[in-house]
Amino acid sequence: MLEVPAAYAMSFFPTKRTKNTLLWMLSTKMLPSVGVLVPIYILGRETGLLDTRIGLIIIYTLINLPIVVWMIYSFFKEVPKEILEADRMDGATTYQEVAYVLLPLALPGIASTALLSIILSWNEAFWSLNLTTFDAAPLPAFIASFSSPQGLFWAKLSAASTMAIAPILIFGWISQKQLVRGLTFGAVK
Repeated sequence: MLEVPAAYAMSFFPTKRTKNTLLWMLSTKMLPSVGVLVPIYILGRETGLLDTRIGLIIIYTLINLPIVVWMIYSFFKEVPKEILEADRMDGATTYQEVAYVLLPLALPGIASTALLSIILSWNEAFWSLNLTTFDAAPLPAFIASFSSPQGLFWAKLSAASTMAIAPILIFGWISQKQLVRGLTFGAVK
């Protein structure tokens, strides 16, 4: 939920630099991961987060944050400002405004953004292969272990890959209605 305060501030209290900030955030996704591997590795080693689940959670959160903020920002821009102004006139605090009015209105968009973030994190192999060895190795590192000097173990590789995509496929199928609703939120006026 780090993206909600950022998207809220940029959507409803824009400054001259809001667009530039959004473009800068999006441009960080265009930076090749290998370009920041050494500094991230050194930071992980110095903080003791190398080869830990917490370290991977922090990395996955930070690499997906620009896309997530951008998407939530666009969903918040579709919410009529008059609804929030009426809520403020009734004496609601900022927290009540966000929690009881804004989030329920943008729930389909938030659900689709959460699903996209989960899929992006689930498919991330670069960071898990480079920042983990044994203790916190997720599925991509496990699947990569089927490659050996003797060759690929195709049966094991296929079975592991199928099991790796099954949870996200089932989750996407179950949340399909919310996903479609969220992606088309505000498309037709």
